[in-house]
Amino acid sequence: MTKDSVGICEKGGKGQFLPLFGDWEAAWPPRLKVVLYFCGLVYCFLGVSIVADMFMSAIERITSRKRVHRVAGSMQRAVTCTVWNTTVANLTLMALGSSAPEILLSVNDIIKQGFFSGKLGPSTIVGSAAFNLFVIIAVCVNSVPDGEVRKIKETGVFAITAAFSIFAYVWVLFIVNFHSQNIIEVWEGVVTVLLFPLLVFVSYLADVGLLSVHNCLRLLRYLCSLCRPAADDEEDSADGVSGLHWCVALLGRLCAAVCSVPGLCLRLCRRRLHPRGGLEDLEHGDLAEAFDPLAPLLDDKGNPLSCEFGYLTFKADILTVRVGLEPLEEVVQVFRKNGTSGRVSCSYKTQMISATPGYDYEELAGEIQFRDGTSSAEIRLNIMPKIVGHRSDSFQLILEEPVGGVEFNPDSDGGEETCSLTVELVNENPGDNRIRSRCWRVFDSLVNVHELRLGRDLWKEQILDAITVTSSGEEEENPSCGDRILHYIWFPWQIIFAVATPPPAFLGGWICFWFSLLHIGWITVIISDLAELFGCTAGVDDEITAITFVALGTSVPDLFASRTAAKQDEWADASIVNVTGSNSVNVFLGIGLPWLGAALYWTSHPTNPDWLEEYGGSYPNGSFVVKGKNLAYTVAVFTLAASLCLVLITMRRYFCGGELGGRPDTKAYSSFFLFLLWATYITLSVWQIVTKNEDGTAQILSMVAALLAIGVLMVVFGFFRQLLKISKDYIGEEGFWGIFVASLIIGGRMLIFFMFQYQW
Repeated sequence: MTKDSVGICEKGGKGQFLPLFGDWEAAWPPRLKVVLYFCGLVYCFLGVSIVADMFMSAIERITSRKRVHRVAGSMQRAVTCTVWNTTVANLTLMALGSSAPEILLSVNDIIKQGFFSGKLGPSTIVGSAAFNLFVIIAVCVNSVPDGEVRKIKETGVFAITAAFSIFAYVWVLFIVNFHSQNIIEVWEGVVTVLLFPLLVFVSYLADVGLLSVHNCLRLLRYLCSLCRPAADDEEDSADGVSGLHWCVALLGRLCAAVCSVPGLCLRLCRRRLHPRGGLEDLEHGDLAEAFDPLAPLLDDKGNPLSCEFGYLTFKADILTVRVGLEPLEEVVQVFRKNGTSGRVSCSYKTQMISATPGYDYEELAGEIQFRDGTSSAEIRLNIMPKIVGHRSDSFQLILEEPVGGVEFNPDSDGGEETCSLTVELVNENPGDNRIRSRCWRVFDSLVNVHELRLGRDLWKEQILDAITVTSSGEEEENPSCGDRILHYIWFPWQIIFAVATPPPAFLGGWICFWFSLLHIGWITVIISDLAELFGCTAGVDDEITAITFVALGTSVPDLFASRTAAKQDEWADASIVNVTGSNSVNVFLGIGLPWLGAALYWTSHPTNPDWLEEYGGSYPNGSFVVKGKNLAYTVAVFTLAASLCLVLITMRRYFCGGELGGRPDTKAYSSFFLFLLWATYITLSVWQIVTKNEDGTAQILSMVAALLAIGVLMVVFGFFRQLLKISKDYIGEEGFWGIFVASLIIGGRMLIFFMFQYQW
């Protein structure tokens, strides 16, 4: 057991790895230790940010995997689907990637405390959720260029994740303070963990359209009809029967969704890529055989599609190339149909499916142009030779970003957004049936030998990049002095992760995924020790350290990633939906897993002497005790602030045209309000931790006072902005800030003078 009255920073104190120098380190001057431990925390946060980037690269490689489905009855028609549903990927792998430091820190904290409840883990979870929801969204709102807006595309998924993110913390409040007060039972931990797959499943149903408002209203009307007295007229009876049939049909569709996700994915992809129903007409014919370069593209009524600039298309969705022992060049024609007016163009690129660029084919990217009146163009693909016995592979040639008014064939693979051609590389020399050849083919089919070779080359390049000093400027050839200093600061982390983390090219990114997760795990162990050492030396409670320094440090990588997504993405989902989803995952896994493990541990050790010494007869033997006085108040404050944040986001959609961006004034007021919510959460949480106030009336009054303070500060901020606008017309912005800074200096000096004068 690790529960000990001796502090970790005192003589005899011990963490998992720190302090390194034991009792000798405990005798160091406290101020020196505070500085060293704080710098150590910051340096570990830098390490987490580096390995988190590698972790996200692995996740992107995993989730970008595609699968090409042939259309039944056709050898040349295909539909390309991603293996991972976007919503499922965001709520599982992506959320795990962004929440891994907090989750592993919480799990490590419970193990470190000998399965007793610790302060660091839960407080970090709640503090990180507050930073994510308030600060990250505030930065994203302000990062969009003036006049532009970003809207949430999947509003149903956002509503579900937002509701779960609020419910998650209300659930924690319920199981800690109301049901089995201060005791976490096994079933409560199980339910908390199971809420995570429930969130994923419900969000998936909303994403694919099965859980829509229309379906929910129909189900609600039917359930209400069951509560009404039976009616004699046949119409009501018929409505009841039809409602029952509809419910049975909906239940069947839900079961089909669970049992046959790949089939549902394929049907949804087909529906999306072929909105006019042309897929069924082609299921019994071969597009390549029926393709006529001069014939126009037709709609479902048999009328030519209308676009004077034309539609770009390939001859078929699949091109089969037989590859031997010699390299070859394959010419792919791109046709422009239903119009040839004007000069148009589009970009093209190759994208791997199972073939490896540089080993199976030459990676290609460029632009293809059509002059006025031109109806076709060519793209030349360089195919590498295949050795005897090597497996057959495939890659895609993708047309995108049309320019000049031209569009893509809506019935081709890719739909209206892109036009995709799947190139299948069939090995002409499959090899003989000897045992050695068979073993080689099996090994190649499992791991892809060419992918291993690519990973080996990327690993070497990764290590060289970690060693080499590079310039931060795009135009500067030689690194500056600042670049060298930053390189030497980052070098220990970079060389460790470059050597000890395989690149995502190996086995589809899964090796990089698990190695990165392992690195995050051992770094969080060090962060846990450093946080306790810092709090012990500086006299700061572990809960305060967790909701401020630790939560901020573990969330900074998410801040930069979300800010980049807000600037570059067309929609706001990556900036907002990922935050609400990540906050839910933080609770369901970051709190659920360690609490479930601790509850199971104490259930199996009901007479443990350490437990009896700690709690005696205060609680039933074998109970996992979580004293939630401060946690309950902190969660209540966060729930109130989160509700206000979600109300603001919803209002921005209807009054500003989008959740992110807008006019400068709108962005400034929204960002400042969200920042005040975060500052209020931190202030009230610290107040509760320091005072340990148990008076419910005082706690409610503190929240009311905080809301009034937010209102006053918003008014002051509005006055300040108006004053800034007026001053720009007379003294300029620089003059205004000069007067403002001078006023602050004078006010500070006067304050210091009065403090010494009256000995405050």
